[in-house]
Amino acid sequence: LDMSADEKASYVAKLAGEFRILAEVGYKDGEKSERLSPSQWVESIEKDLGAGADHVILEARESGSSGICRPDGRLRIGLIEDILRSPVPTDRLIFEAPTKTLQAYFVDRLGPSVNLANIALAEVIGLETLRLGLRADTMAVAGA
Repeated sequence: LDMSADEKASYVAKLAGEFRILAEVGYKDGEKSERLSPSQWVESIEKDLGAGADHVILEARESGSSGICRPDGRLRIGLIEDILRSPVPTDRLIFEAPTKTLQAYFVDRLGPSVNLANIALAEVIGLETLRLGLRADTMAVAGA
């Protein structure tokens, strides 16, 4: 459903008094997501949180090929770093991380209590071992 960030934020504001709102930024369409600049991502996140959203989900699709990821599955590091440098509180962000690579990146970058979503049921135990620092890709996180 196409709507501007302002229009979406107005719906969030209308409903926030009665519901717990989880807003989402980004598109399942990889090309459309790539056209959304980092400043537009940050602005949309800030508008949704300011309107009363409890958390904002950052789109990555089940395949990890859109939103915060490039169509080939690589993470858009510049975008993520711009979001993390913004005044947006990271504990109110939920990063879709359907692949082990994305999960390891976010746990390593933001710590074991980072909010992750779009985790396949078969990956839940693996993610928990990652969070606990029991996997080689996050051994440095164990002391965090």
